[in-house]
Amino acid sequence: MSRLRELAYRLDPVAWVRDRLGVEPSEWQSSLLRAPRGGSVLTLTARQVGKTTTAAWAMAHTAYFEPNSLSVVICPSQRQSAEAVRRVKEGLSKTDTKLKSDNVYGLELENGARVLALPGNDESVRGLTVDGWIIADEAARLTDDLIAAVRPMRARQPKARLAMLSTAWSRTDPFWTAWASDDPSWIRLQATADIDATPFAEGFLEQERQALGEDNFKREYLGIPAGGHTSPFTWEMYERATQIHQPLVPPGRAFMPAEEPPVPIANPFRNLKTAGAVR
Repeated sequence: MSRLRELAYRLDPVAWVRDRLGVEPSEWQSSLLRAPRGGSVLTLTARQVGKTTTAAWAMAHTAYFEPNSLSVVICPSQRQSAEAVRRVKEGLSKTDTKLKSDNVYGLELENGARVLALPGNDESVRGLTVDGWIIADEAARLTDDLIAAVRPMRARQPKARLAMLSTAWSRTDPFWTAWASDDPSWIRLQATADIDATPFAEGFLEQERQALGEDNFKREYLGIPAGGHTSPFTWEMYERATQIHQPLVPPGRAFMPAEEPPVPIANPFRNLKTAGAVR
């Protein structure tokens, strides 16, 4: 590879994916791959449009061209995260990349770059510093605590990118909360079937509509989360409302209403005149 071509691939991940991996990215995939350094991206997708594969291309490109970098992917389960790492490996296998280590939950290139599959538990992901990509896949199924645990991973690395990718789920999950907000720091991409039905065979979507029902079809393929039948209250709010709080100080006279002496009440029937009534 000439130095000029290598520079072009370094600057444009889309060209690298097209020429080295042999895949032509779609418009939304190109936008994700070309996300600016330090950018935050929300991608609302339909099922099976290639969101995990696109994220894997992005992490593979960073690992290939940025020695000693670290990218991580987090999903609701570590098995799903491991699948994303496997796709990174598949992409790199089409290049002249050599791996220093390779296992189910991570890989390391000879240039020192790493890609790790993290578990879906906020207690197990803290402490990492990421300068490549932070990929939250199926982000609508992740907890608020988990999202809060991964965001600080780039606090000391302003060039790191954060991408939350997901199909729709509910109107109270962390992905939709960010998607529906007016926060201008998010780059919003959409790859739903109503925008581009190219990935699906003719007639497939109509079959899915009939099989899933209108609500589920809209959620899985059109990016419309559950609506009227979804409670605006989260389980966390329910648990807080129903939790029994024990006072730190046992209740005593200071917490009781003031005691007052009983007030006698006259019997209104004692002096009642019968006016000649038979007793």
